[in-house]
Amino acid sequence: MDEQDYVKIKPKIAALEELARVENRSISLYDINSKSFLLKTDRHMELLGYKNREIEVSRYHRMVHPDDLPFLYDSELQMYRYLEGRDDKMDYKLVYDYRVRATDGSYIRFLHQMAIFACDRDRHAWLMLVISDVLQQYPEELHPRRVLLNTKTQKVCLFDKEQELVTSREKEIVRLISQGLDSNQIADRLCISIHTVNNHRQNILAKTQTRHIAQAMYYLRCIGLL
Repeated sequence: MDEQDYVKIKPKIAALEELARVENRSISLYDINSKSFLLKTDRHMELLGYKNREIEVSRYHRMVHPDDLPFLYDSELQMYRYLEGRDDKMDYKLVYDYRVRATDGSYIRFLHQMAIFACDRDRHAWLMLVISDVLQQYPEELHPRRVLLNTKTQKVCLFDKEQELVTSREKEIVRLISQGLDSNQIADRLCISIHTVNNHRQNILAKTQTRHIAQAMYYLRCIGLL
């Protein structure tokens, strides 16, 4: 990459920085070639009790729950292997979560989304985008989960059989729940039985690996499926 490539990417970096500020999300843009961050907004470090937001990657990984660290490495490695040589590699994102230790010794669950933001002239990954959200309502003991999602088809392409993470009908039901409708009202609105509505609700929880519909709604919003 030459200087002109970095000049062209500056407006996009500014837009990401504004998005992080407005939505209070942690967003990072990592330059694979220079092995450095072009953008790093660690808004969640204060939640963990760390005053210095600029924490080196090696130190950050020491803060990850020891049971989750191999899972983190394996998830990212499998993503790289799956996308290697693909022309459509920018159409995928890795969605995974894991626990990070706070200064008081407790663990907070982070939801990460990792995607290739830009490629070089040879179609190799150049910039990696990482968006991080906090899953505060999730019990500490839950096992982490991961999916490699095709953002165009919304299908899971790795770690599970290829399928939609949630169907269009399941999304519709989640949206109605977010509007305050209960299962009876949803059944009337969609002209289906309450048994069918409740089956959809259970499927949504199973697919998102959540315990409550509010958790599922937050998870789906974070990864852009609602």
